[in-house]
Amino acid sequence: MRHSRQLNEDLKNGTLIAGSAVAAIAATVALTGGIGGGSHITYRTVAAPARSYEVVEHLSGANRLYGTVIDRNGRAHEGFLRWDRNEGSWSDLLDATKLDRGFRGQSGVRFGHVDRIVPVGSNQALFHLRSGQTVGMQGESTDLGRSMRALVVDLAGGGQADLKWRDVRQIDLQPAPGSARPAEGRLYGTLTTGRGIEFTGHIAWDVDEIYTSDILDGAERVQGAEVSREIPFGAIREIRQYGPVGAHVDLHSGEQLTLFGTNDVDNSNRGISVSDPALGQVKVPWDYFSRVRFHSPETEASWRDFDGGRPLRGTVVTTTGATLSGDIKWDRDEYASWELLNGWNNGVEFAVEFSKIARIVKNGGASTVFLRDGRSFDLNGSNDVDSGNRGVVVTNGDQARTIPWDIFQELRLDK
Repeated sequence: MRHSRQLNEDLKNGTLIAGSAVAAIAATVALTGGIGGGSHITYRTVAAPARSYEVVEHLSGANRLYGTVIDRNGRAHEGFLRWDRNEGSWSDLLDATKLDRGFRGQSGVRFGHVDRIVPVGSNQALFHLRSGQTVGMQGESTDLGRSMRALVVDLAGGGQADLKWRDVRQIDLQPAPGSARPAEGRLYGTLTTGRGIEFTGHIAWDVDEIYTSDILDGAERVQGAEVSREIPFGAIREIRQYGPVGAHVDLHSGEQLTLFGTNDVDNSNRGISVSDPALGQVKVPWDYFSRVRFHSPETEASWRDFDGGRPLRGTVVTTTGATLSGDIKWDRDEYASWELLNGWNNGVEFAVEFSKIARIVKNGGASTVFLRDGRSFDLNGSNDVDSGNRGVVVTNGDQARTIPWDIFQELRLDK
């Protein structure tokens, strides 16, 4: 996406295709307004490019992030949420650093586990989880705090509210009403890496585009001239890497293009994220990306698929074969099922939710992580999965024992 382009560019036209909803082009005029008291909330509509495309959309509110944002003036804004441009579903991951029990470490939480977020100052917030647990978080990226790029609410009554972090007093998350339908589809598909590994889930392209109405920019070479193309993602069936300089783009209409010249379609792309419901999230750099095929989900991860987490319990096996069972604190700071195990595999960055892990087995200078769905991955590059691990604490009753990494062999997690 060109850096100068406004975040939301909507294009919806066509017919009903294979049970998916297809919307019509609507040309609108941008409106900007403010609320008193120094607020920076803006209300706007967006304009569509002139060319028509056949756009396929899965318009379901079940997977979509929904809630009520209370601003500093006490005004409530309810509707579907777009968080920091690149999160819009319950299975999407909010990146942050956990501030808890004296530890600070890379963390994050999938939105479906969260009941309420209350900002505390310019860069921190209290997260009230659906389990009743409250955790402090600090922003280390654009997902939380004053660096957050925007919080957009598609208002239930029509229109949009565009808020900055400083505008927000409280955010309450809840499932969308049964009658609510989003204005555009959330991107979903199957990504294949250069090594042939597949991940299926909600897609965030270039850490930016997540909706079928978002635009993929690039230049096509036609008879020696460069022709700019602006294509809504809902018109795209597949994108394939074309080395470091471009991408092959296949449209639902059957048209095939090769595009160059922007960070949407070359190695300046900031990465493609997949919110995989049975794993957590992976982020794939351009050099390790092969293709992505967009399609509708067979099943959807809805608000009801999250519980706010529970304490980790399991059995640790040492290198001598001894076993200890009880409550688990991994790396001395992860102790709930909503938390994340971080690592790398062949250039792909993993954030694996502990609730999806069946076993972790030390494997030389790395670890093999076995998921409950049968997949397994060798992960390294993080103190969660290598010799930097600070040990595994096992608590049974009033007895707590820390198993150092050098004698740890395996963790078997209870369901």
